[in-house]
Amino acid sequence: MTEPSEADLARAHAAVSTLLDGMRLSAHLHAVEPREGKWAVIVECATGSGWQRVELRAGPELLAAISGDAAARATLLTQWRAHLDDCKYD
Repeated sequence: MTEPSEADLARAHAAVSTLLDGMRLSAHLHAVEPREGKWAVIVECATGSGWQRVELRAGPELLAAISGDAAARATLLTQWRAHLDDCKYD
């Protein structure tokens, strides 16, 4: 991934928001940063005993996931759920 533009970062942030909202986490904060040719997705979420911070990675499949690529979306959600297992869900 070349150095992303502000528009790329905005699209990636919107994609992460859409995916995390779809996961129905009870409470969470997130940030998206370009890192090592991929997107670093930092998620802080409520757990049964407080909060946890998790850093996830995503490549071009992140934008594909919200552009109608069902397979990319399913793959990302499966990977992310495994890392966000301790988070509270609605």
